[in-house]
Amino acid sequence: MHGLGGSSVTWIEVMEGLAEHGPVVAVDLPGFGRTPVTDDDPLTMRGYVHFALQVADALGWDRFTLHGNSMGGLIGTLLAAHHPHRLDRLVLVSPGLPPRSPLGFLRPSRATIDGMVPIALSSLTALALGVVGLAGPGLDARRNRALLRLIFPDPDGVDRAVLDLMAADFAEDVDGVDRRRALLAATRSISRLWADPRGVWRAVRKVQAPTLVLGGTQDALVPAKVLRAVLAARPDWQGHVLDDRRHALMLEDPESYLRIFGTWQVADVAA
Repeated sequence: MHGLGGSSVTWIEVMEGLAEHGPVVAVDLPGFGRTPVTDDDPLTMRGYVHFALQVADALGWDRFTLHGNSMGGLIGTLLAAHHPHRLDRLVLVSPGLPPRSPLGFLRPSRATIDGMVPIALSSLTALALGVVGLAGPGLDARRNRALLRLIFPDPDGVDRAVLDLMAADFAEDVDGVDRRRALLAATRSISRLWADPRGVWRAVRKVQAPTLVLGGTQDALVPAKVLRAVLAARPDWQGHVLDDRRHALMLEDPESYLRIFGTWQVADVAA
């Protein structure tokens, strides 16, 4: 599952590799990508948990491994905590988990300052937890580049075909897809959970599935110190906070993503 403002395209670089371990489906959450919003969609984190379970039911998957990036990692954590019988494994990629205390927001990391200040200077409305607005009509080129640098150290070196696919999700109008409504509603839902982080941290402690946490020291959106706090609270989880990596390892360094996941899954099966 993708992050706030993103889509299933964020998983395109690792889909083929993950398929070596079994069937793989990347979803567009309601209101993002190409999934329309219905009157029944609350566009909240718990609503997205329900949607993920509906997708698994439609696929006939009683149990599955869930990979979640950013907001998708927050959703995955809630799903694993409240529906433990559905998950075999959980992979959290720079998950959107809050600091233990709201005071954590008052001490931003150097990576956060370096990554977010250029975006704020270009457009305050560009602030988000995940991948938002890429090169599409009417978007500021400097902001686009700053946004890309949340994921890629060198945006000029990114496969243009991948960027075109990501941009298409914002340039094309899809019936029933209300990205603005989904972005605002999901942001409100995340904000409520972050305002009182005790519920999310209770969920972290309740997760039963074997869990892999991936992140980077240069992540401007989910600081490495948050991931290290999560891993300290769950020493049974395996974690990799990689030097100089950013917010979406599966896009930035798909080879490392697949290698780490493959090694972890084999070891877990052997255990």
